[in-house]
Amino acid sequence: MDILRGFKDILPQEIKRWQKLEETARETLKLFGYKEMRTPLLEKTSLFSRGVGEATDIVEKEMYTFLDKGGESVTLRPEGTAGVVRAYINNHLENSPFRKFYYIGPMFRYERPQKGRLRQFHQIGVEAFGIQDSALDAEIVYIDKIMLDKLGLTDLRIEINNIGCPDCRPKYLKSLKSYFEKYKEKLCDDCKKRLNRNPLRILDCKNKTCKSIASNAPKIHEFVCDGCKTHYEAVKKNLIKIGIKFEENPHLVRGLDYYTKFVFEIITDKLGAQGTVSAGGRYDNLVEQLGGKPTPGIGFASGCERLIELMNYNEEQDIDYYFACMEDYTTCLKLAKELTDKSNKSVYVEYESRSLKSMMKKANKMNANFAVIYGENERKNGIVIVKDMKKSTQEEIKIEKFLENEVKRWQ
Repeated sequence: MDILRGFKDILPQEIKRWQKLEETARETLKLFGYKEMRTPLLEKTSLFSRGVGEATDIVEKEMYTFLDKGGESVTLRPEGTAGVVRAYINNHLENSPFRKFYYIGPMFRYERPQKGRLRQFHQIGVEAFGIQDSALDAEIVYIDKIMLDKLGLTDLRIEINNIGCPDCRPKYLKSLKSYFEKYKEKLCDDCKKRLNRNPLRILDCKNKTCKSIASNAPKIHEFVCDGCKTHYEAVKKNLIKIGIKFEENPHLVRGLDYYTKFVFEIITDKLGAQGTVSAGGRYDNLVEQLGGKPTPGIGFASGCERLIELMNYNEEQDIDYYFACMEDYTTCLKLAKELTDKSNKSVYVEYESRSLKSMMKKANKMNANFAVIYGENERKNGIVIVKDMKKSTQEEIKIEKFLENEVKRWQ
């Protein structure tokens, strides 16, 4: 039976890279006081239609939505922010001393699978609430950047923009609509729909013709209010102060309707068209929009599959001790158990009936540090043979001395 299109098994030979990614993210985010949160994979559809935006591609075309047995419309989460905001409101986290959170987990979007973009994909996301100051915007970008640095990613650039707020954006949208109306017949089918529903989305279109038309569209900085302008200028000064280099991109809008004021993307040229590896920004109206008290918010999300592809990490499988058992598997299991209890070293007990030569080949493939050989002769003589697989040396050890000997080896 074949796997569903756009879904992928993550196999043991890949998992160390995933673990490295998740460990690095957790260590980095904990350093800055962010606490992990886990929200459900399945939420009410209204959460995303209200939060993400009815006119976005995600809500219009990409969500996995169905009726549950109670007749309620539910959706597999297509992104993480809306669920975290819902949890923030439901659990009254405005009363918590910690209002900075992160999550790691799968998301689901029904879109055309391509390199770095699957229908089940994974994100590392960060959300912070209740802080309006522009210094937090700089912290968010810095944390994102330092996490990517620790993963060994290079040749990244940071693009930023000011996309205004509900007070100043309507004038800009009116100007955009007027501009794009002149080129309506040349726009792609999706952008023709966006023209009336949300012309801002046209700036985010990847179609070459639409991108060319959008390159001469009005720029939002000509329309933003004084409050948005002041905040954005302060963010830039803060980024410069902490040594973060950036480029301003007046067409950067992000694909979600909840963003306000400051937005950013971290981009690489190593993945072709799908070059955004991390992105985020402010969403100062989203908490109130979903039923909470007026609360500023900001965050980012990184695509794990894209980060995995860019990471330079040794994926070699390894094990500390390979137990080459040719009989009396229970004795080998007992020795392995005692060893892990006392030394915390990894073990692999061989239960398959194999020749010694075959087992040594398997130990090499596993990149084992040591092979513990236990067969008929060893049982009769009350010993085990411990072979150093790296040095190709071996020694006989009395079975009652094995544990003591191996614990000392690692001290």
